[in-house]
Amino acid sequence: MPADRSPAPRARAERLIGALRREAGRQWRGSPAIPDATGGRFDSWLQAFWGPALETLDAMCAAPGPVRWDAFSALDSGVWGALLSQEYDVYPHIRAALPAVPDAGLQATWNGTSGAALAAQSVAFYDRLRDLNARHGARPLEASRVLDFGCGWGRLTRLLARDVIPGNLFGCDPVEPILDVCRSCRVPAELVRCDFVPERLPFAQPFDLIYAFSVFTHLSERAHHACLRALYAALAPGGLLVVTVRPPAYLRQSDLLAPALSSLGDDPAARLGDPLYLFAAHEGQPLGADRVDGEVTYGETVVTPAYIRRHWTDLFELATFALLLSDPHQVVVALRRR
Repeated sequence: MPADRSPAPRARAERLIGALRREAGRQWRGSPAIPDATGGRFDSWLQAFWGPALETLDAMCAAPGPVRWDAFSALDSGVWGALLSQEYDVYPHIRAALPAVPDAGLQATWNGTSGAALAAQSVAFYDRLRDLNARHGARPLEASRVLDFGCGWGRLTRLLARDVIPGNLFGCDPVEPILDVCRSCRVPAELVRCDFVPERLPFAQPFDLIYAFSVFTHLSERAHHACLRALYAALAPGGLLVVTVRPPAYLRQSDLLAPALSSLGDDPAARLGDPLYLFAAHEGQPLGADRVDGEVTYGETVVTPAYIRRHWTDLFELATFALLLSDPHQVVVALRRR
């Protein structure tokens, strides 16, 4: 199928997201910049080290018919991420067959960075997700139904395309314009809009693996409990939930959370072992963000490990915490459905 390169969905999403962030007065601090030795392009790396294998794949992609996603499974995850970044001109048939990416401006607006740097962060989480599923999941990825909860434009969803049987990959997000971007990029997943504070997810069958990257970093306490209950209900027994949360150090990185940091007194470090939920609402709320009993539900959030152990373990067994050195303001939490 030819790519839909229409700028309309991307432009709508970029206008929407930019307006919301300006309205909120948000200062994006993201993670430390990754030095980009590639100059933003991967051509010479791909040709020099993986040329023969990629030439074979390029010829396969030139043939008519659907993309054979499993043909990419033997590639190193870094090579797979580079191919999905679209930051190269060699192997044009691979480039045309794989999902498109939105322009760099929208990537940066949505994720804080773009291009090769964003690909590096995405692959780091993808590797950790696969490792966690292998160690703590009930089923191997190739036999699993997988959901990207809060998929955005599908930057992570697309990485799972080579691991999951076609038809078993899903994504949902409460912002319809960004789902339009995801669809226009041809991300190979079933994409459905969900409520911002869902009572249940819009899928009939349970999932073996659900992941939520940088979702619980932005929810009010009531909204996050509602999401946890909905995710619990959507998981098969023993299913794995992988989410990210902010580390306590993020309190010093976010201007919005400065009052929360001050509330901890003269020695905040002494309090961070307590079960604390620290949330500061954004003045502007994203499209689809619901109020719960008049309370705004979207902002900046820090959840302490003690809070997770006390309040999440009624529904889930805590499997492990994991650190992403490429993105240290996103700490990974792996949980199994009880």
